[in-house]
Amino acid sequence: MSFNDLPDICLWKIFENIDEAKDLIRLSKVCSRWSDLIRPRFNRVKYLHLLGSSDAVDYIDPNSLWINADTKWNYYNLFKLFPNIKIIDTVVFDYHGSFNLPEIVKNNPQIKGLIGNFDFKNNAYDFANIEMFASDINFDYKKVFRPDQLKQVHGPYFDMSDLPSFIKYFPNLKRLHLKLCAADGVFYDGPDLSALKILELGTTDFIEKEFTGFHFMDFCTSLESAFIRTYFWAKDIYVNESLKNYNLRDLVIDNMSSGSFSWLPLKKLVSKFPNLHHLAIRYFDKLDDSNLGELINLFPELEILDLMLVILI
Repeated sequence: MSFNDLPDICLWKIFENIDEAKDLIRLSKVCSRWSDLIRPRFNRVKYLHLLGSSDAVDYIDPNSLWINADTKWNYYNLFKLFPNIKIIDTVVFDYHGSFNLPEIVKNNPQIKGLIGNFDFKNNAYDFANIEMFASDINFDYKKVFRPDQLKQVHGPYFDMSDLPSFIKYFPNLKRLHLKLCAADGVFYDGPDLSALKILELGTTDFIEKEFTGFHFMDFCTSLESAFIRTYFWAKDIYVNESLKNYNLRDLVIDNMSSGSFSWLPLKKLVSKFPNLHHLAIRYFDKLDDSNLGELINLFPELEILDLMLVILI
């Protein structure tokens, strides 16, 4: 039987198991039939990443294209082959001098997200279509983005006192990755984040004051997932037991310094989220067998409990 005599479902299955990008591109050029079977693989690519190893081969996973810094992708007309790329890890273009990234962003309105560090001084970028932005460089967001433009932000460091103006400018954020400094003992005093679904909150304080990060969560009434990483050198944590979030399904508390966060405040805290499905508590040393049973009984819908306990000798 000739290879071309195979039914479409068999050919499709073969092509679905080929991951090397160049091989798929070559195969797609054999004939229109093969192109029609392979094209959906290209159309599913939403993310563009740089491979960490210079020896790695460019490949396609279910929704991403991973490319080597040495690949001459300009030969293949990257954005014509993959027309639905929406999020770019811009480090890719640091290694490809033949690409003009500001021009690519301007001419491809389907690009909605950028990850990387940018030179804002030259005003080279047109961010009109960008909805997701991740950068560790501090910048004047009011000069770069329109009010309410961003829906997802992976931001630089913020003081708690500066946070209200940022939230007021982007009131409809869906996902926020936030690193706070000078936050212990300082309470958030700003607008609600009523649209926020995912919060990733980290602090860098070493000051022995009250940790108020969970007070900030009380303003996120629709929150479904939260990752809290903090050193917890604070003497205490602020917990308002009267406010509960029935929407939260996933909670990770990554306590980077054991010894200062005891069972009772932990119980008060997690009791605020009675409908948790997934709970992770890491680097914690105040949990015994009786506490563990009590913790599990707090959550009738719990499916996954991830504990990383510190055993003190």
